[in-house]
Parts: sequence; C-alpha cells; structure tokens
Amino acid sequence: MTQALGSHPERLVLRNEIADLPQLSLWIETCTRQDVPADVAFAVALCLEEAVVNIITHNGKTDRIEIAVELARERGTVTASVEDNGRAFDPTQVAPPVPATSLKEAKVGDLGVHLIRSFASEMRYQRDGDRNRLMLRFVEPADVTG
Repeated sequence: MTQALGSHPERLVLRNEIADLPQLSLWIETCTRQDVPADVAFAVALCLEEAVVNIITHNGKTDRIEIAVELARERGTVTASVEDNGRAFDPTQVAPPVPATSLKEAKVGDLGVHLIRSFASEMRYQRDGDRNRLMLRFVEPADVTG
C-alpha cells in the first residue's frame, strides 16, 4: 500500500519562482523527517530541488508554469514525482557529462541531471499532452542489524 510520508500533505504545488524553493525544502524535510533514513532523505531533497530549479531556469518567467511535487513511500522505497506544464524536456535523454581534462576546461554547472542519476535508484520521464512528468525512486538500504 502506498502512503503519504508522515501525516503531511503528499503533494505540493509551486510556481516557477526561485523564491518558492525554501517552501519546497521545508516540505521535503517535513515529509521525510520520520521513518526515512537520513541518506535517503538527503538524496530525495537534492534530486527534487535540482529538478525544480531546472524547470524554473529553463522555462524562464514568460509563461506561468505550475510545478506539482508528490512524495509517497511503500515497502522501503520513496517515490517522488515532479510534474509541470513547461516546455518538453526529457532528462533521461541528456548525455552524461564529459570529464574536463583540466581545471581550465572545467565548466561550472550543468550537472543537475547527472546528480539526479547518481542519487536516485531510478529515473523515468513521460510527456503527457502538455505536461512533463519525472518519476524518481529511492530504494532505502536494507536493515542489516539484528
């Protein structure tokens, strides 16, 4: 059975405003505070914040973009989804970054999708009409104590 995380809303709707990011951070922290291992909660926060920042920065302020974030937990797996009505963008098709051969050639930024791939157990994308839907799964480590 899929359940909301804790007793908190499992869905948050944001605008395409950087000023909304603290609200997202607080919501994620509140949702993952109980029962989610700290390393998984960190990965969820990092990936969701990165995904939302990408939506905001790549769509600009010309259009009103609605970003809906959902969290659920089932049998040791946290599932997060980010849905928006912005331009079509499939992060699963982004090529891995090419390592710089020197510090002089190193580029700052453009590692968001790479970070998401590194921290999430699974990443899927779907375009449904005029909406992007990114689904991320985070598998909690098995409890080896006992």
